[in-house]
Amino acid sequence: MMIWKPGNDRGQVSLDYIIGITIFIFSFLFMYNLLTGLLLPFQFNAGEVVPMAERASTVLAESSSGLAISESNPNVIDLDKAKWLNSSLNNPSQYNDMLIQLGLSTTNINYNINVSLRHINNTLYKNLGKTVLNAGALPDDYANVGKITRVVYLSQDSQILLLDVRVWL
Repeated sequence: MMIWKPGNDRGQVSLDYIIGITIFIFSFLFMYNLLTGLLLPFQFNAGEVVPMAERASTVLAESSSGLAISESNPNVIDLDKAKWLNSSLNNPSQYNDMLIQLGLSTTNINYNINVSLRHINNTLYKNLGKTVLNAGALPDDYANVGKITRVVYLSQDSQILLLDVRVWL
């Protein structure tokens, strides 16, 4: 039988090692989390394109100034308004005016937009053989693009379609 004597602390070496490593790992994880949180605000406009795409899609699908037939019938869109939006976004002289109307242009930042009207199977919607809505600029390969897809009803053709709105800087 072994009796404990002062100065015999061999049993604590393993315990001291585990406690030391645990404190080191926790402090390392804390510093990593702290430093990445400090640097995150310096990522230019990292997460604001999705809310801007949501804003633009809401204006287009729910507002009578957008594609909606009326504000009392949100997500029910008009074919003539879709054709008008297509011509406006594809016309360079009207493109910036459309960005202002959709809330995508400020004094500091100008966003870009691409809007398309698609079938559920992801093919572009066509009327009389012509694509109705596939308008706006095209994003660069490395752009931070926010995309919102809304389900809309086209009243003239009685079809359920997808309204894709892409926004980027």
